[in-house]
Amino acid sequence: MKKKSVKRDIKVYRAKDIDELELPFALQYPFDKTMLRLLKDENYLEQEYYYIESKEDYAFFILYKNRMNLFTFGKLKCFYPLQVIGYPCSLSNCGYVTNNPAFLFSFIKTIKGAKLVLNVEERTEINGMTIGETLPTCIFSNRFATIQDYLDSLRSQYRRRINLAVKRCSHIKMQEEKGAVTDVYPLYLNTYHKSAYKLEKLERGFFERADAVKLIFTDAEAVRGFVMLKADGNRLIFMLCGMDYNFETTDLYYYMIYHIISYAIAHKFREVDLGQTSEETKMKFGACLEQKYFYAHHTNPLLNGAVKLGKSLLEYHYQFPRYRVFKEETS
Repeated sequence: MKKKSVKRDIKVYRAKDIDELELPFALQYPFDKTMLRLLKDENYLEQEYYYIESKEDYAFFILYKNRMNLFTFGKLKCFYPLQVIGYPCSLSNCGYVTNNPAFLFSFIKTIKGAKLVLNVEERTEINGMTIGETLPTCIFSNRFATIQDYLDSLRSQYRRRINLAVKRCSHIKMQEEKGAVTDVYPLYLNTYHKSAYKLEKLERGFFERADAVKLIFTDAEAVRGFVMLKADGNRLIFMLCGMDYNFETTDLYYYMIYHIISYAIAHKFREVDLGQTSEETKMKFGACLEQKYFYAHHTNPLLNGAVKLGKSLLEYHYQFPRYRVFKEETS
């Protein structure tokens, strides 16, 4: 049911169903209503949708509830119920659309309890909110006419490693699919359970109904892996993947990324969002890291103070070598 209220001259519209929320603008991918309906069906975490406005400021955001390990990026474990302002699928997108982040974050502070805002692109200092770094996004810029142009542009050690993976996986065939032709859900679950950074688990129907392309990797015995890709204008987005871990996966993972880049070049995408995690491997293909931030807040002053003090335990700490992947890179 849609609810409307007013907080400090801010009009607040809240709904459990995206179709109940009337917005003054059309939502674009990944916030289009078809995608959000699918995620509502196939991600069983409780989700709500907000639209807020005040004078010229506005914001739309998704809030979902999850019991998460506060120390996801560390060795400690402490599971706590959080209200997450984030996209309810493992993409590197934030979970909001706004013309004024400060307006949005100031409103989020007023929501009772513990809140976590994920994948923020730029720092906006908000009094009382803790800001820290989270997993960066790996972005590959495509300027190549063919996959051979790409390979020829690489320094020898990086080209050699990719070619070695291609050779070792020469018995694996790749095919493109849409829909539910091949059941990839067991492979997704393999990767989900192996992941150190679990946020949410999608159900089988998402992989059957999503408007996306799957690259399926199969040998004579079984399906060994898949990647799910989504076109967004000139950008190609690596959504999800899965692998058979009974199989040797190091070369397979290289082989899968190689085919993502090959697909992007063949279809003339200008940029590939390779997602988060496995940063070093993706950097060795020529991807660059795009910083992302989280914002955390609790309405209880004592708990909010504890969040600030424990910021370093909540952050994702990373420092990778400078990989000079392309021949023209000199420093």
